[in-house]
Amino acid sequence: MEEKSKIDEIRSDEVQEILSAVPNWMIRWGITLLFGLILMVLFISWFVKYPVVVGGEVMLTTKNPASRLVSQTDGYINAIHFRNNDQVKKGDVIAVIKNPIRSSSLDSLKEALRIESRREKLNQLKDLSDVGGLQTEINNLTNSLIEFENLSNSKYFDKDIKNVSTQIEYNNRLAWITHQELDLLQNEMKNARVKYEADSSLFTDSVIAKVEFFKNQSEYFAKKQQLINTKKTYVQHKITVANLEKLKNETLRNNEDQLRQLDNAIVASERNIFTYLDTWQENFTHTAPNEGELVFLSNLNKNDFVKVQQPLFAVVPSQQEIVGVIKIKGQAFGKVEKGQKVRMKFANYPYQEFGQLLGKVAEVSSIPTEEGYFIKVDLTDGLNTTYKKQIEYQPEMAGIGEIITEDLRLLERVFNNFKKTMDK
Repeated sequence: MEEKSKIDEIRSDEVQEILSAVPNWMIRWGITLLFGLILMVLFISWFVKYPVVVGGEVMLTTKNPASRLVSQTDGYINAIHFRNNDQVKKGDVIAVIKNPIRSSSLDSLKEALRIESRREKLNQLKDLSDVGGLQTEINNLTNSLIEFENLSNSKYFDKDIKNVSTQIEYNNRLAWITHQELDLLQNEMKNARVKYEADSSLFTDSVIAKVEFFKNQSEYFAKKQQLINTKKTYVQHKITVANLEKLKNETLRNNEDQLRQLDNAIVASERNIFTYLDTWQENFTHTAPNEGELVFLSNLNKNDFVKVQQPLFAVVPSQQEIVGVIKIKGQAFGKVEKGQKVRMKFANYPYQEFGQLLGKVAEVSSIPTEEGYFIKVDLTDGLNTTYKKQIEYQPEMAGIGEIITEDLRLLERVFNNFKKTMDK
């Protein structure tokens, strides 16, 4: 019964009137308009491109980066020889930290070390003062030079060598004289042997008496003993000569060893002094490593106190091409390729007022560091921004860099997001 009443209600005149009425224009064209809007959005999203950006920290530098000078010790500035933005040459002393060594003493020391003559070098070193911790090493060098000079010009050594040489000469003469005696004795020995053999035959034949034979025999044996003693004397002279030659060689060798040891000590002392000077220069002086423009990294004046590892100066190489270096993290590195467009914004020059610098990726590092990957960027229009404004280069000026890796259509980006959602 209830179901029948519902059917009757549907078939009522009011409902039939509504169903049979023609829709007004808004309803008729609304669906068409909505469909057109959807097509328009799809059409626009196809032509509108959305850039995919990889961002990171950017720093402006030169192809040969600026050299930073950092304090290696705590101390007060004793002197600053240049002003900010001055041009400096390689080797120029920019500043000196107070230390116990006078600069004039160091200059004199360096000049003394360059002298080749050790006697003149010794005279120069004796006059040095106010050399601080170098005094001990300079004393060692001075003592070694004095010993070397004394040993090289020692009269006692020359006398010893001359005395030994004289003894060698005399013993050689004695050996030669003894050798002459040997020649004579050998001839006499031959005659004595012939006489002895003849006397032996006469004694056997009872021609001469036994007493006379024994007398001749004793003379023969005496001559033989004299020959033996002379040979012994000759050998002794030769042994004496050999021993004297050995003594002379040992004396010369000992002298050479002492000179060599002193020479090594001199070289070692000079090397230690040079090492100390290098360390001193590194700790207490700041020298320009190359030619360029000097930039103060903080407000520095004479008698200011500086701390160890405090950045003091930078030397910017002259006439160098300016480039950008972007540091990015590893997760975005795979999208970066050579030739991609780069936009750079700097805190010193707000991009809303000055615009951005444009560039292209020139080099991509293949090996990461602890800080990430480094991308080298060539500036397309130099320091001219997108607002046609020239900005002033400042060493290691930092900002934000954006690498445009690809331009995706808006429709593709929506589709990629939809595809990402479906993949989950």
